[in-house]
Amino acid sequence: MTNQQLALRDDMSLSELGNVFVQSGFFQDTRQASQAIVKVLAGRELGFGPIASMTGVYVIQGRISMSANLLAAAIKRTGKYNFLVKKMTDDTCEIEYRERIDGKWEVIGTSTFTLADAKRAMTKNMDKFPRNMLYARAMSNGARWYCPDVFGGPVYTPEEMGADVTEDGEVIAGSFVETTQTQEPELRVDI
Repeated sequence: MTNQQLALRDDMSLSELGNVFVQSGFFQDTRQASQAIVKVLAGRELGFGPIASMTGVYVIQGRISMSANLLAAAIKRTGKYNFLVKKMTDDTCEIEYRERIDGKWEVIGTSTFTLADAKRAMTKNMDKFPRNMLYARAMSNGARWYCPDVFGGPVYTPEEMGADVTEDGEVIAGSFVETTQTQEPELRVDI
């Protein structure tokens, strides 16, 4: 393999990039270039690069979901919204959301998710990572309730969509059923 073959090009098309992601084998939930392209495009709409999109954006049951860390990053970098984790235990996560209004941060609401809420919602992985799961649900609820303009529509974490996740919110391969085409269509996307 020559250095020319190893070079990363800034002018790489989405189709080429999608193929690279699939061929790398690093992304267990992405088996077709078209899946990688959708993840990259979804992340791009929120200002995330290809790698962040591949590791934090998921399409589950036809809906875009994001890791709680990616949700948090999107909120913080707006400059319009911010949040403060007020409480995080194995029983409760409470996140206070703020908006910059006339140059000052004002509290616009609080999202709390408790162990009782998790039981009612049948939140997965509570036995393994209770703080992480409560944080993820408090974050996604707060994002929907207080910062919906950041995401342009409803936003979910993968476990809300039924996926099993790791402690860091990464989807465990095979933990959800996703419909895919049996044959990769001819696809060329240059944006």
